[in-house]
Amino acid sequence: MLSHLNVKNYALIKELDIDFIAGYTSITGETGAGKSILLGAIGLIMGDRGDSTAILDPSQKCVIEAIFDIKRLFLSKDFDDRDIDYSDQTIVRREWLPNGKMRSFINDSQVSLQSLKWLGTQLLEIHSQHTGLLVTQHEEQLKLIDAFSMSTEVLVQYQQNYHAFKDAEQLLSEKKIHFENLNKESDYTAYILSELQEFAPQLSEDTSLEAEIELLEKATQLEQTLTSVEFELLSDEQSVIEKLGRIRTELKPFASLSTQLNDFFERINGLLLESRELSRDVTSSRSNFDSNPNKLESLLHRYNKLQLLLRKHNVTTIEALIGRCNELENTHLAEHHLEKEITELTDKLSGLHRELMHNANILGTVRRSKKDMLSNLVVDQLKQLDMPYAQTEVRIESLGEQFNSTGNDRVSIFFSANKGQSMMPIEKIASGGEISRLNFCLRTIIAELKQLPTLIYDEADTGVSGEVASRLGFLMRKQGEKQQILAITHLPQVAASGNQQLFVYKSNDEAISETKIKHLNETERVHALAEMLSGKNPGEAAHLNAQSLLKIQSA
Repeated sequence: MLSHLNVKNYALIKELDIDFIAGYTSITGETGAGKSILLGAIGLIMGDRGDSTAILDPSQKCVIEAIFDIKRLFLSKDFDDRDIDYSDQTIVRREWLPNGKMRSFINDSQVSLQSLKWLGTQLLEIHSQHTGLLVTQHEEQLKLIDAFSMSTEVLVQYQQNYHAFKDAEQLLSEKKIHFENLNKESDYTAYILSELQEFAPQLSEDTSLEAEIELLEKATQLEQTLTSVEFELLSDEQSVIEKLGRIRTELKPFASLSTQLNDFFERINGLLLESRELSRDVTSSRSNFDSNPNKLESLLHRYNKLQLLLRKHNVTTIEALIGRCNELENTHLAEHHLEKEITELTDKLSGLHRELMHNANILGTVRRSKKDMLSNLVVDQLKQLDMPYAQTEVRIESLGEQFNSTGNDRVSIFFSANKGQSMMPIEKIASGGEISRLNFCLRTIIAELKQLPTLIYDEADTGVSGEVASRLGFLMRKQGEKQQILAITHLPQVAASGNQQLFVYKSNDEAISETKIKHLNETERVHALAEMLSGKNPGEAAHLNAQSLLKIQSA
């Protein structure tokens, strides 16, 4: 339970210290006094996200600290699992620094917002007029039956399967679209791949083709040139070899006279030997450069085909063309592999669907097993709120194959307030006051089932008055015997039922208006209730009425 709250530098609160007791505490005050600020501070302790504009003095740190008695919640192991120091009297603190940074602490261990939210769900719930309206929505009604049926584990298992199913379904859809796109181009891809594979381009082939073609195109001229070279080297007495031979013969007698002359002789002799070798090579190579029209035609055809393929595939090098061939081969292989993947994924999806349906049926069974019990408990409480002929029924309709993240059930709460009246969905038949009472009954029943230590109602009595308000106050006081109840109210009957009453007011004594809160003693409670009954400056009759009301409601 919440035992203490300290707020500094938040909204209109300069500093506030307030103790809370077990049982039912009513919280009253004029409109605009700051009751919502108090709830905002408690919400931050629960892990709500804050807004730095809520700091009263931006130059100072804002601190909100609450002390909870949690010894009956058996959370020690959960604290250990989250590496948080445990204490029966747990202190939760949120701090806003002037630089805008916000920090969270549990027992002086700095924690994440996620950890703070986790602890908040273990400690308390806040229900406002907004949550009252939520009761008219099917999604919220489904949450209520899940909370009452304690189907959390079953729902988690279903949701894991559901998300696995949706992921597989999405993946299968993407692969089918990809396969369809591949199929659209499949014939053309196969054709151009076959064309490339048949041509079988080789690395550097373009360069070698160009060189070989050029050589064959000049074969006749080259043959003539080589014949002329051969003739000049050794054909007759005027050939190069004959001339070099005569020069060597003439120099030979003088070679021994000096080193230089010997060098001349050796060099001439070397030239002669090289010329004879060159002559033999030229003679033997002439046949290699014979004109070959058929071969030239074949090479020109391949070269032209290569140029055509380069243009066709919009590439400039043979390496890129080979890369394009590899890419098309991979695409072709991918198409067959993708088809296999689609078959396997389809089988997997069928299995996940069967599992999904199985888990959905289990979830639906758990819900249906508790719906009548919830309906009966709500009716019992509504009778205590001056609705003796109230009828309520939780109806669950199976949506078959229409799965969503919460199963395949549609929950509707049907309601009738009057004798002989047919039940209809609450959003179509219930008035504002009836919705408030329904909401109170549902939230109280489920909070008690979940064993929440603290339940906070923010004007949950909207739309009720008179005897109904008295009974609502009585039920809150009675519920306070099982769990701590805090209720912000404008109804004197509900306020008078509290084991204690807190009064929120706005002080204008300083330069800046401040929200303050105080415990009311019996005399102050009588006066506050008298004002709620008759307005400012209540007379003696109003005080007597308030005194009587306090005695009756607190009995």
